[in-house]
Amino acid sequence: MIDKEYKRKVFDRHAKTYDEYSSLQNKISDNLFKKLDLIEVRPSLILDLGCGTGRNGIILKEKYQNIRLINYDFSINMLQEAKKNQTKVLGSKSEFTCGDIEELSFTENTFDVIWSTSSLQWCNNLSYIFKKLKLILKPGGLFIFSTFGPNTLFELKNVTKKISNYQKTNNFLDILSIKNKLIREGFTNPVIDSEEFCLTYNNINKLFLDLRKIGATSGFKNKKNGLSGKSYLKLISDGYNEYSYDGIYPATYEAVYCYTWNTSNEL
Repeated sequence: MIDKEYKRKVFDRHAKTYDEYSSLQNKISDNLFKKLDLIEVRPSLILDLGCGTGRNGIILKEKYQNIRLINYDFSINMLQEAKKNQTKVLGSKSEFTCGDIEELSFTENTFDVIWSTSSLQWCNNLSYIFKKLKLILKPGGLFIFSTFGPNTLFELKNVTKKISNYQKTNNFLDILSIKNKLIREGFTNPVIDSEEFCLTYNNINKLFLDLRKIGATSGFKNKKNGLSGKSYLKLISDGYNEYSYDGIYPATYEAVYCYTWNTSNEL
């Protein structure tokens, strides 16, 4: 289970450094925008779930110039960065709501499009979220999102589990599980695929720095004590030799992309 209060504090702490270290998340968002370009949709109201520092909201408002955009994030500091960035670029204010994705309180049949990228992996009950999102989507509304698949950081997961018998990376759902949950909650014909990225590092410290600066460290509630510090990093570095080559440490990420429709009771 993800400890939400802990993760909220982590994202608050790193809101100002997120943009500097989020090149992978930006690439994933750009790829999701390419999929959106192929979909015919004319929205008037869009919800950006897990908006972070507001980059995707800027692109959405430039793409659909007359839309009303609601930026939604559970980190108040991320929302403050989003407000600053969007006001600077767009010259007009969007709307900003602070809250947990698993505690949405919007009125039913509200949004034409719900967009979310690299955020749903921080939720504990994806089925419940899908059910709520279907309710707040208008009939015929589009839900488009990216998240991370089970091959994400598999090297780090295997190493930490082996040396401590404790997994320090999050669990990620596979494509079939995500698709089945969407269909079970009433979404129609989900189009879903994935791709892998491999980032490389000269040392383990840089890998952990990148994870920390975007707030992407593990958020498990059952965090263990005594599994950090220089000695633990040395154990990870040694264990990572199984995956390293020529002094380079790889970190694999599996990005999952999906879009689907709320077609039940469509007018």
